[in-house]
Amino acid sequence: SELPASFASATGPLIAALVFLVSLRLGGGAFPGADEIPDEDDEPRLMGGFGGGAPARPKLKIKSWNRQLDRYALATTKATQGKAEARKLLGKVKNGYTELQKKEVDAALAKEKGEKGGAAGDDGEAAQRRVWVLSFQTGRNDLTASGVQMLREEITAIIAAAEAARDEVVLKLDSPGGTVTGYGLAGAQLMRLKDAGLKLTIAIDQVAASGGYLMACTADRIICSPFAVIGSIGVVQELPVVYERLKREGIQFETTTAGKYKRTLTPFKEPTDEDRQKNKDDLVKVLDVFKAFVHTSRPSVDIEAVATGETWIGPLAKEQGLVDDLMTSDALLLDYVNDGRQVLEVSLTKAPVSPLLAAVQGAAAAVSQA
Repeated sequence: SELPASFASATGPLIAALVFLVSLRLGGGAFPGADEIPDEDDEPRLMGGFGGGAPARPKLKIKSWNRQLDRYALATTKATQGKAEARKLLGKVKNGYTELQKKEVDAALAKEKGEKGGAAGDDGEAAQRRVWVLSFQTGRNDLTASGVQMLREEITAIIAAAEAARDEVVLKLDSPGGTVTGYGLAGAQLMRLKDAGLKLTIAIDQVAASGGYLMACTADRIICSPFAVIGSIGVVQELPVVYERLKREGIQFETTTAGKYKRTLTPFKEPTDEDRQKNKDDLVKVLDVFKAFVHTSRPSVDIEAVATGETWIGPLAKEQGLVDDLMTSDALLLDYVNDGRQVLEVSLTKAPVSPLLAAVQGAAAAVSQA
């Protein structure tokens, strides 16, 4: 009986040691200077025997709409006109990219020398105009606007690379809104693009309501699809009040505060008329800030008429002045490509979590709770 007991007592430390080794193998973060390792796919790996590498970081990906459309054109040409025509088209495409690269190099050299018509591309010939595309849609548009953590990094990357004279930004936005703080921060991040001198267009395919519309109002131009839902300029707060139920169960929830309005409405105290009025006053103040933000961004809008919490379908939203044009994000980006612009979709992807490390950490957690 002593041997099993000894083994059980050592299980926790053994698993903890294993977690440490696996973390070194997969992360490499325990080594001095690990944070200085460049985040590249071909970076040297630490602990060669274990195959470990630098800590996994989110990856910035750039997708070219132009190249994607060229691939579509090659595929359809091959299917409809045969391989010979597809090869001819491929040759033209390659020559086009070669010429584009030459123009970019010439523009960079001209900018360095301070010559007229440099990388800013004022005449539209020295350097191709670019459109950087961001997305705040599925997976990012939750109640707390958690996607802003990725969005802020993407915006930083664009500001670092973009040139106001030749570049602009499109944000594909779909969001029903959420917390004031979350969506307020998202809007503030978008304002950084404006502060950098970049024109911002926001394209709404399905919905931009409440905090989602607050984000949209940062744009120089707002477009939406014909059946998108727009608006909901208002503020709401809901919470269950369980005071009476707790009282029946003989449970008293006591809160100590300093400050008259430190706690107004909570689930655990009996609400008073004064509490309700104070809470309403606070919501009205938030709405006033919301209305002022919308009115500043879109001064032609009758703010009192639209700040009712209502929503409008695309054409009706345009009548109210809440959007500028009716079209999908796909149509907008295709127009940019046809206009000769380079359309680049930017996305930051989370680094995958190693199944092995996750399994070992789960085992360690189970042992610690046993």
